[in-house]
Amino acid sequence: MRSSTGLYVSKLDHVRAAAAFMVYCWHFVHVHVPFDTVPAFAPLSLFEEGHIGVALFMTLSGYLFAKIVDGRRLDLVGFYCNRLLRLVPLLVVVLGYWALRGDMGLQSFLEGFFIPTWHGGAWSVAVELHFYALFPAILWLQRGNRIGALVALFMAALLMRFGVWAATGSVQAFSYWTIGGCIDLFLAGMLWHELSKLAAVRRRAGGICLTALMTIIAAWHAFNIAGGFAGTPHSPLWIIIPTLQGLMFGAVIVGYEYSRVKLPALADRALARVGEVSYSIYLLHFVFYPTIVKQLAAAGFDMASFPVALAFAALTFPIIVGIAMFSFRFIEQPFLRLRGSYERHPSPAMPASRLTSGA
Repeated sequence: MRSSTGLYVSKLDHVRAAAAFMVYCWHFVHVHVPFDTVPAFAPLSLFEEGHIGVALFMTLSGYLFAKIVDGRRLDLVGFYCNRLLRLVPLLVVVLGYWALRGDMGLQSFLEGFFIPTWHGGAWSVAVELHFYALFPAILWLQRGNRIGALVALFMAALLMRFGVWAATGSVQAFSYWTIGGCIDLFLAGMLWHELSKLAAVRRRAGGICLTALMTIIAAWHAFNIAGGFAGTPHSPLWIIIPTLQGLMFGAVIVGYEYSRVKLPALADRALARVGEVSYSIYLLHFVFYPTIVKQLAAAGFDMASFPVALAFAALTFPIIVGIAMFSFRFIEQPFLRLRGSYERHPSPAMPASRLTSGA
C-alpha cells in the first residue's frame, strides 16, 4: 500500500500478503484439524501454526513507522489522525457486525481498548493502537542512542514477562494477546530499520533473508512438535518467543526488501494487490471462513485432514481476497484519501523506490 508520503516498495506488500495467508490458513485449518497436528514437511508448520502471521504484521508495522519517521520530528495530531483514518472505518464495521450477531456486547467493546476482548482479529488492532500510544515515547527515548534505547526496551519487556511468569506460572496470554509481549515485535521492526542502514546488511540482504527464513521454519516446526500454541500455555518459552519472532521476522523483511530477488511483473503486482487489501482480509475472513469450511465438510470432504484442509484454504483464499478488494474500495479507500503528512517539517521526498506503508 502506498503510504501517506506517497512512497512505495511492492516487496513489503508481498510480506503483508504472506502474513494474511498464514493467518487465514491457521483459522481455516483448525475448524476441524486437531491443534496437536504436526505436518511431516517442516515449512508447513508456518501454516499449521499460522498465528505467527500476526507477529509478522506487527514486526512490519514497527519497521515501517521507524522507516517513515527516521529521525524526523513527528506531528502527533497528524500522526494520530492518519492512524484513525487507516484503522477505524473498517474496525467500526466489523465490530458492529459482531455486536449485531450478539458475539460482543458493550462491556467487551469498552474493555477491548485495554484487554483483548474485541471479537475476531480485532483484538490485535487494539494492540496496534497501544503501540501507537507508545511510539512517540519510544522515539523520544531514541534521541540519544537509537539502537541502545531499543535494546534497553527489549530487556525491560523480557524482565516484565519473566515477572509475570514467576508470579503466575503462565505468560502465554500476556505474551501473545497484549502489548506486554507484542511490544517486542514492534521494537524488532524498529531495530531492523536501524540495521538496514548498514552497508554490510544491504550487501548480504539475500543471505540474511534466507538464513532467517530457514531458522524460523526449523524453530517453528520444533515448537509445533513441542505442542505449539495450544500445547504450551504454561511454558516459559513464551518469555522469549515474541523477541525471537520479531528479530527473525525483521531479518526476513529487511533481507527481502534489499535482496536482488525480483518476481515476474505479474506475480509482483498480484502479491502487492493482496498485501494492499490485507487489513480487510485479516478482519473480514473471520466472518466467512467458518461457513466455507462447514459447506466443504457437508459436501463430504475430510476437513479434519490437515493436507485436505490446507489445500482448500489455498483454493478458497482468492474468495476472501475478492471480498477484501470490495471492502478496501468502498470502506477503506475513501478515508485513506483524507490522510496527510505527519512530519512537522517535511523533508524533500525520497525516491519512490524507498518506502511503503499503510501509514
